[in-house]
Amino acid sequence: MTARAPNAGFTLLETIVVLVITALVSVVLVQGMGLVLSARTSVESKLVDADQFILQRNILLDPLRGVIPDYPDKPNVFAGQLRSVHGFTVKPLQERLGSPVGFTMTMDYDSGTGETLVTYREEKSAPTVIARWPGNVGGFYYRDRVGAWSEVWPPPGSADNPVPQTPWLIRVEMGDGTPSSLIASIDGSHRRPLRLIDTPFYNPAN
Repeated sequence: MTARAPNAGFTLLETIVVLVITALVSVVLVQGMGLVLSARTSVESKLVDADQFILQRNILLDPLRGVIPDYPDKPNVFAGQLRSVHGFTVKPLQERLGSPVGFTMTMDYDSGTGETLVTYREEKSAPTVIARWPGNVGGFYYRDRVGAWSEVWPPPGSADNPVPQTPWLIRVEMGDGTPSSLIASIDGSHRRPLRLIDTPFYNPAN
């Protein structure tokens, strides 16, 4: 008569060791996954913030970058003040890109919310708030190729020393935010081509 083989299996101690090791591995994996998800969320949040910043920056600067001069007898001759800009742009926000459009951009303080609002308006369009920040701060500043920044354009005293109709740079101050200022470089023509009517040789009788 042959002897029966003992039953194969794990002892209680072996089972406990396996369960402990499995639990430790699970904890490590869960913590690692948590770190990965946290890093991913942080990166995505920063990307969203960057996208929002780039969008706001372009919305603020594009109309200013596209500024072009207008004829002296037309309504959109460039005029810059500390809290307002009025002129002609080929980079409008509402009309087709490349179409010369008269626009106005203003900074107004809203005492109800305690914020400064940047309002943008094109010809035949309703005004739109395109930016805001806390406090009654901010302004537009203008500069030629050389010289100091000015709160108005054309700058004081320019009658004796003619300057281009449009500045070369426009700085948008936005208070204590990050960034606190943006600069638009106007690369197009700064003087409108002369017409015959603008010269001393023009004779309306002819």
